[in-house]
Amino acid sequence: MKLKSLGLAFTIALIGASVAVAAPPTGKGKPPTTGTGCKPMISVILKGTLTADAGSAPTSISVNATGGNHFAAAWKKQTVSVALTPSTKINRQGDKNAADLKSGDKVNIQARSCKADLANNAMPALTATRVTAHPANTANTSDTD
Repeated sequence: MKLKSLGLAFTIALIGASVAVAAPPTGKGKPPTTGTGCKPMISVILKGTLTADAGSAPTSISVNATGGNHFAAAWKKQTVSVALTPSTKINRQGDKNAADLKSGDKVNIQARSCKADLANNAMPALTATRVTAHPANTANTSDTD
């Protein structure tokens, strides 16, 4: 009886060890930390002004980046092209279409990137998840005396 229970325990231990050592199936396991297939976890926030009208069916916008968060440091003080997708959320004083974005608008762009892609001030291509825009301030030239 003790020999049977010892043999059973040994068999269970071997099965447990083989399962623990086995590699995960293809497509399972941890996602890559960089490049294609990585899961973007870092939020890159750019602030600046649009350099051109978005057009009728824009796939990207051009922004003169003047600020942003820590992860956007590589793009600051440059003209940056940011891709737009159909799922990009646009807000310009109630307008929800990318075609409503105008040159000179102040924008706040939120995009996501993998942390490894941002190492050493690298500048991977950005795809916007959200764009918030405000019309440029116009100087009031009328006198009210």
